[in-house]
Amino acid sequence: GWKAEEIHAALNEPALSAQTSAVLERVGTALGERDGTGPDHDPLLRAQRRRGYERGLEHERALLCRQAARKFNDYTAQRLAALLEQTADADRLAQAGVLIIECETGAELLARVSEKTAT
Repeated sequence: GWKAEEIHAALNEPALSAQTSAVLERVGTALGERDGTGPDHDPLLRAQRRRGYERGLEHERALLCRQAARKFNDYTAQRLAALLEQTADADRLAQAGVLIIECETGAELLARVSEKTAT
């Protein structure tokens, strides 16, 4: 799948170009489909993907807490942060975002998030 002219171009690049990256992705995908493997079969890629996912969750938690502080108060935001601290499920974080919009008070938000994170 990796043509001679593509290999030659890649080996002569001072840095990996977008074109070469696209070729490598195409070849890697084809080999993975053939062999029944994917990025999560490689320990390094699996770890990098996991770290990226965790960073995304951290960012989402911080965003939710800022929204709660703006709508309610800092106390509600701090309590929400504590409730969401161990949440590793993006869907549950999305539910918390909806609850921020739906709830009328900080107490209601905290009670409803507590119910959702307990289940």
